[in-house]
Amino acid sequence: MRVRVLGPVELWNDVDRVELRGSKLRTFLASLALAHGRVVSDRTLVEMLWEDAPPATAQAQIQTYASRLRGLLGDDAVVDRHRPGYRLRIERDDLDLTGFERLAAGGRAALAEHRVDAAARALSDALALWRGEALAGVTEALADLERPRLEEARLAVLEDRIEADLALGRHAGLVPELTALVTAHPMRERPRAQLMVALYRCGRHADALAAFHEHRRVLAEELGIDPSAELQELHQAILADRRAFLAPEASVSLRTPAPAPVPARLPPPPADFTGRETALVLARAYLGEAAAPRVCAITGMGGVGKTALALRVAHEVGDAYPDGRIHVDLRGGTRRPLLPGEALAHLLNALGGQDAEQDGEGDLPRDTEALTRLYRDRLAGRRVLIVLDDASGERQVRPLLPGASGCGVLVTGRTRLAALEGAARIPLEPFEPAEAAALLARHAGPCRAAAEPGALALIAERCGFLPLAVRACGARLVGHPHRPLSRLADRLADPHRILDELCVADLDVRAVLALGHRLPRGDLRRSLRLLSLLSAPSFSLWTASVLLDRPLAETQEHVDELVEAHLLEAVPERPDRSRFHPLMRAVARERVLAEETSQLRAAAIQRVNAALTA
Repeated sequence: MRVRVLGPVELWNDVDRVELRGSKLRTFLASLALAHGRVVSDRTLVEMLWEDAPPATAQAQIQTYASRLRGLLGDDAVVDRHRPGYRLRIERDDLDLTGFERLAAGGRAALAEHRVDAAARALSDALALWRGEALAGVTEALADLERPRLEEARLAVLEDRIEADLALGRHAGLVPELTALVTAHPMRERPRAQLMVALYRCGRHADALAAFHEHRRVLAEELGIDPSAELQELHQAILADRRAFLAPEASVSLRTPAPAPVPARLPPPPADFTGRETALVLARAYLGEAAAPRVCAITGMGGVGKTALALRVAHEVGDAYPDGRIHVDLRGGTRRPLLPGEALAHLLNALGGQDAEQDGEGDLPRDTEALTRLYRDRLAGRRVLIVLDDASGERQVRPLLPGASGCGVLVTGRTRLAALEGAARIPLEPFEPAEAAALLARHAGPCRAAAEPGALALIAERCGFLPLAVRACGARLVGHPHRPLSRLADRLADPHRILDELCVADLDVRAVLALGHRLPRGDLRRSLRLLSLLSAPSFSLWTASVLLDRPLAETQEHVDELVEAHLLEAVPERPDRSRFHPLMRAVARERVLAEETSQLRAAAIQRVNAALTA
């Protein structure tokens, strides 16, 4: 079986095209094929298939698509179920995209070695695999995500092929093609330079100069900038009729090396950082000493202060990393976490200077493995600290780990990142009462804090000692310097308005904790919502099983996954029991009231009451 994505998404056997009915099945196949043998999570598949409006039966439909695809593939390929998603295993040459990438890489290598005949053939063969607009027939979500990078890759290979043809003296036949290309992409400088050279070699000097002036006008009107120094040099060469500069043997790639910068891309640490002495000592030891582990993972629930700690540590150990400090927000808690390839592009942009960005005239490799190799090459011999903030999981982080032993990595995430090999881990809990009170006192001022110590302690307690909630309360105290602390403490006592009180400007506890509810599976989200109906401080696995109306083994799996995601807490002294953080319970309680019917809620509570009285 052969899969085609460089045009309409198609599946072919040895002789015929296999019918793929519906855009959803084509999207499912293309999503797996574009992952190059890696697992595509259920969450990603749901987003690609339905964007922000998945049906209640989304998980069942995905299983159906997997089953249908297995039937179409037969024995020639395998669709594996690997939690948390699916993986397609096919031969590399059975996907047209991998064939395109292989031919393009070979053509570029030949071009770099000045074997222009071989380069022109390989690059032409790569482009011949395209049958129109990539990913035709899939959902808009997948097309919007993947089509731009595929089209960019095609354009870069087209420009390389034109360079090879110019080196072979084929300038006359290239003028119409380059004219169309420049018209379609007026701000790309490389085809503009190639058109200028082709026109010059055809004896059309005035047209070559006009092409430059048109480009300068477009850049000035659209971006307010001038053409690059390289293009201006080419313009001067045409003006001066420098034939040697413009001979077929001369390169028209406009690639010039630039020194690698020393990136300093850390956001500032919080000015009111408080407490966390043990965690600070551990993290400084892990990252500040050459003999210690160089990957440190800070994990915990949303709002617990992972980013604040990571930035404080990164600034404190910065001197141990003289070649740069980089921060990347992986957006693990959002609807669309950063893909590893996107994160690598950010890192390479910071590390590699212009030469990294201009590899293939602005085109970095799009295959994650190739990006990872380039990233690790850039870090070789350098000591750089990488802060990977808000990771969604190990699969997102692994390609971003440096190969260089002198580099350090700080990762923050809501999951425990237990499978991240060789990482030192710092699980972060809410504040100790004294830490929360100290932070509140800094905002309230020493006189107010001393006047109402009981109210200060009560505010901290009603925040569940969660740092983000404490900061939100501190902001309220700053905004109302003449109000007594007891007034805020009383307002926090109302369970129906506590989350409203904990929303101040961009400090929004409800929004941060609600991010954790975007679990990939609908059954997990429902379990979390329903468990919030239990009023006891903690609950047993048996009680959860009765409430959810699920077998014990299945309930155990749900509870374990919710604990792993820091949406529930294990009770240290009672390993058979679990509990909510009080603010997480408040968010879940809002959700259960909004998203579940009163009949379903009543039935769940009635099952528990009946079981307890039986």
